[in-house]
Amino acid sequence: MKWQPKLSINQVRAVKKTYSEKSIALHLKKKTPFIICIYFIYIYIIFFISVMLLLIGRYLSSNKFLLFLIIILNLRDFLEHMHTMEYKRLPLEQVYSKSLLKQCNDIMEMIEFDHQSSTHNIANHLASNAGSSRKTQIFRRKDDDGKIIAKSYPKNANFLQRLSFPLNSDALKREFLMRANNFDLQFCPHESIDRFVYFLSNMSGHNETYAWLLLLTNAQLILHSHLEEQGFPVPRSYGLCGYTLYQEHVGDTLDVFKNANFDIKLRIAKQLLEAALKFTNGFRDYHIYITDLTADNLVYNVERDKLYFIDLNTAYIVDSRSVLYREDVDKHELIECDNCFAFVPDRLCSYSVSDLNLLSACLFLREDLKGDRTKGFLKPIPSEITVKYPNLERLLDNCVSGVEGDLTGTIQEMSRFRSTLTLIELIGEILNDF
Repeated sequence: MKWQPKLSINQVRAVKKTYSEKSIALHLKKKTPFIICIYFIYIYIIFFISVMLLLIGRYLSSNKFLLFLIIILNLRDFLEHMHTMEYKRLPLEQVYSKSLLKQCNDIMEMIEFDHQSSTHNIANHLASNAGSSRKTQIFRRKDDDGKIIAKSYPKNANFLQRLSFPLNSDALKREFLMRANNFDLQFCPHESIDRFVYFLSNMSGHNETYAWLLLLTNAQLILHSHLEEQGFPVPRSYGLCGYTLYQEHVGDTLDVFKNANFDIKLRIAKQLLEAALKFTNGFRDYHIYITDLTADNLVYNVERDKLYFIDLNTAYIVDSRSVLYREDVDKHELIECDNCFAFVPDRLCSYSVSDLNLLSACLFLREDLKGDRTKGFLKPIPSEITVKYPNLERLLDNCVSGVEGDLTGTIQEMSRFRSTLTLIELIGEILNDF
């Protein structure tokens, strides 16, 4: 057996310390390139940050940045100034009467920029410059807290740059007939447009030249005040200034009420169906068909319990005296369309009256544009309402399909008008329970 010397505890510790120091030294020797690399990266980052801070400091003190900052801080005032100048640049005295020129000045004196709506105003101003079809700016009345919306359609007014003044009504008529099929707001049949312009001129107090001009830019400008006077559900109008309509800001769009209490949704639904009938009946011998019935074009005022149509720029106005089938009713068929509402324009323009408004209103209440019946504005219907009033869902289906049936499934006469009137009456009964 080989003899091994015994070491004391201190000797063992000394040996371990020696080996440990050698191990650390060897480890550091292997890691030296890596540590040096990290060190240089750290120095580079410090240098880069210092340079960037120096450049930023120089930029912040430069005239360009100060100019940029001034523009941002004054953009709201800039937009207000530009809005005032828009109507001043127009040769309104050549198409306006003295009373209308005074109305323009009165509107400008009445309003002030609403700084709470700056985000909306700036975004919409930029969007309109980028090609948006509608421009809206929100202002505040100086005499109270009421808000006013200014609406214009710069896309339709681009042709104004080509006009020469004084304007000629015959030239404007030719321009209208050439571009008639491209407008969002359609009038038909085109053959009777002269009679419509004459009616607009007498009704509004504008001369026929200005009536033609508004038809070329935005017919809603000249129609709105008449619809308001006739009791149509449109906001109060403060008047026209150039090609801009000023109307009362009346509330929130129906997107806000998608998850509202069911009694509020019923009130909205009832007024929507009543409005669909009123627009169908129209005024004089003219019928109005809304072809873009969406939540963002409808506003509900809770305090007034009133529904408003805020955008009628996408619609058909039909002269029932000049249509092909003066004694017949257009029973519009439901056309399948993915994420849209489809209709046949020729049918609207050929019949004395159509049930298209009723179809679109009932569709809006029953389902979304993709046909999902769980996402209609009136959905979901509470179970207790369904149990007590089983006809509610059935009447909605009858209105959409245009086929009237009873609880036994028997098919009766096709009439959306009858279904709509019955539906309005039923909703009134349900509201009495709330």
